[in-house]
Amino acid sequence: MKTGTISGVLAFAAASVAVWVAFLTTTPSAQALPLFARQTGQPCGNCHTDVLGLTPFGRRFKLGGYTLGGGPFRKTLFPIPPSGKVFPTVSDFNSVLAPGSAPKDAVAELRSYAETTSGSGDQLRKPPQGSAQQAINSSFAAVQPQAEEDPGWLPPLAVMLIAGSTHTQAPDPGWTPGVNQWKANDNVGMAQASLFAGGAMSDNVGVFAQLTYAFPGIADPAGVWTWDNVDVRYATAGQIAGVDVLFGITAHNNPTVQDVWNTAPAWTHPYFTTQLGFTGPAAATVIDGPYGQRVGGVGGYLFINDMLYLEATGYKTLGFNATKRLGADPLGGPGQIAGIAPYGRIALEQRFGDHNLMVGGFASRFEVYPWAFNGDPTIVGESSYGMTNKYTDYGVDTQYQYRGADYWVIMKAAYIREDQRYDAGWTSAVQPANLTNGLNTLRVSSTVAIGGDNRVVATGQYFRTWGTPDIGLYAANAGNVPDTTGFMAELAYLPFGTSKSPYWPWFNTRVGVQYFYYTKFDGDTATPHDKNTFIVYSTILF
Repeated sequence: MKTGTISGVLAFAAASVAVWVAFLTTTPSAQALPLFARQTGQPCGNCHTDVLGLTPFGRRFKLGGYTLGGGPFRKTLFPIPPSGKVFPTVSDFNSVLAPGSAPKDAVAELRSYAETTSGSGDQLRKPPQGSAQQAINSSFAAVQPQAEEDPGWLPPLAVMLIAGSTHTQAPDPGWTPGVNQWKANDNVGMAQASLFAGGAMSDNVGVFAQLTYAFPGIADPAGVWTWDNVDVRYATAGQIAGVDVLFGITAHNNPTVQDVWNTAPAWTHPYFTTQLGFTGPAAATVIDGPYGQRVGGVGGYLFINDMLYLEATGYKTLGFNATKRLGADPLGGPGQIAGIAPYGRIALEQRFGDHNLMVGGFASRFEVYPWAFNGDPTIVGESSYGMTNKYTDYGVDTQYQYRGADYWVIMKAAYIREDQRYDAGWTSAVQPANLTNGLNTLRVSSTVAIGGDNRVVATGQYFRTWGTPDIGLYAANAGNVPDTTGFMAELAYLPFGTSKSPYWPWFNTRVGVQYFYYTKFDGDTATPHDKNTFIVYSTILF
């Protein structure tokens, strides 16, 4: 490693230590996104295997509309009148328990997944004789919070700061002197600042919302405030023909951000990184990011018998000016969606004791009017051509999780195929040479979280993007192809996980290192290693 890199990393490490000392000596500490920890009373490790990686319990918390209570404070601004049944409860999420367990085993699992602020599993009643389901129901009733007075309400807010040190094997060729404070290489500084709001609005309605300040990149003159991921949900439970069904409605602004498995594009690795360096392929399918924060989506979903997930969602682009006011660049997307873009999702999840397996698929169809800006500033972004380009995406994915005594093992894979037809591409600013193209994305990863608190997390990922050669779309790439192949390795330390740290629940943090290694980058196989990127980062939430 070069001297400049070493000094940069040491400077960042010193700054991280200073921030750690400041927070740990002046701010109480906690786990997970603090606003959800305060609402549920659950430590991080009950919902997460690794920050954004969800456990079976965490997935059901999200499917239930972010409405689960049980924390030290009232979960809504105004007290909710007694209704006989508060949805959801841990007993609604029976798949976190091993099917067919003996009553005592079910209670042991419940004790692990459903600690309450009033204590731990010591307060569980001895289950009556009978089925495991009866044991679950009676045991959970014993640990439901029984506050005799109003515990008060706190605004459901949290703040996240991300800082890092970034080194690339060769200086970034996109760097221009004087654009901003960054250098061509070996940069140390802030990457992102986010404000979160959300949690339960009622027994059935909950929100996850993020406002982010993205600091400038190598070629960006300044940073920008933008709305980030937003997901508003309504959820309720019932039965259809005697089968348990969880029904929900989701409104969100980023395709697949509503998904609960970490194989979906919005939630795949890496979870955190910096805005500098080269951290993945440049080419992406339409379902894999280009419309993030540029669309509004509304959909409905069913979770049947705690196993089968079905979803149908429609997306519409926001207006050009509305998108700009929300901080997103409308021209950064492919164009305006014609009508409604449909998206469908199916997933089958089955739990076998400590093993959890999901197999699923998704599909979408985007018909897009490309932006009309052939160098005429009077129509930049204000109109698009009458013909549309068509992007049809198909995806298959799978996720396996194993929960050991004090560790998690997770394996994931996702493949996306996009069929492209450029009926309008001949007159838009980008002129494809082909009428039809194909683009493919593959990600395969494995994660091991070690320690009862998920304190040390190691992840390895293989990623590959490849597609049809097109001199119009990929003129700047070697061979006129979008092909990129590489590996990502990450090692992270999370000091607070399953157990509740002192002064819980107000603070959380993560420190990690990442390395991106390329065997091909934008078609280049001669010098792809120039894009290899090493990052040291720290994430602080409070």
